[in-house]
Amino acid sequence: MKIKITKKDILLVFIAIQTEKAQNLISSIQIMKGMFLISKELKIPRFYEFKPYLYGPCSFEVYSDLISLLESNLIDTVVTQFSWKYYKVTNVGTEKSNFIIKSMDKELLNKLKEIKEFVINKNYL
Repeated sequence: MKIKITKKDILLVFIAIQTEKAQNLISSIQIMKGMFLISKELKIPRFYEFKPYLYGPCSFEVYSDLISLLESNLIDTVVTQFSWKYYKVTNVGTEKSNFIIKSMDKELLNKLKEIKEFVINKNYL
């Protein structure tokens, strides 16, 4: 069964996708860079719109969707010793992202993985 995949679904899957990094945590800057690259490379209709801001391209709607995912217990935050906030998927979020992934175009999924690997391996701090 195919479901309509929303930009919030893509955001959740992006956070949930496993990478080579052992911790599997992702910062808000890495999330923003990833969503920006997805918007530019995949040209998804009605996706996040970006404007120049302090640390580069920014879509405040991404932050709103992160809050929504937090409130829905699909993701959680981890604060590091330097007060940087990182995000990780919860067990509930893993179940939902796995359901979304089953309906997702494989090319889209592979591109999300590729972009996440790219942003995770960059140092934005």
